[in-house]
Amino acid sequence: MSAATVHATVPHYQEARTFWEEFTLQCQRHVEAINAVAAKHKIPASDGVQWRPGEWSVVMVRESIPSTEVRLNLEFEHWGPKISGSIRGEQEEHLHFYPEEFEFAVGSDGDDCVVAITPEGGSLCPHRFAKYVAQQFRRCFPGISLPSPESPLTQ
Repeated sequence: MSAATVHATVPHYQEARTFWEEFTLQCQRHVEAINAVAAKHKIPASDGVQWRPGEWSVVMVRESIPSTEVRLNLEFEHWGPKISGSIRGEQEEHLHFYPEEFEFAVGSDGDDCVVAITPEGGSLCPHRFAKYVAQQFRRCFPGISLPSPESPLTQ
């Protein structure tokens, strides 16, 4: 299905694109902030978190053990857009932590703000959703306090 076809048939298409762009920008900035803290602790860049963006997908991964891989996809269903994701990794070699998968619908909240809607009915702005995703990398850097800003990250 082409982007033009999706736009014509899926509710909230443009809102989802805008949300995705802000969300992935915030995720990228979190990755940069994590890597900056890791560098201050003399962790080589090759052992940092890698950022692998696509048009409708993003992979954030730290391959060194303890490892974490976060995969995110913006998908368009007949009822509207959703962000699906998975979180996997190894705590020690050959010892995987329990994987997590999630789907958050993208829609409007009561204030007409575009948000990710949690399965429990809560809502997350792009910044809060990116913060949730980025904090999955805490297990990769034991003993290091990773950044967790309260306000959106800017360049």
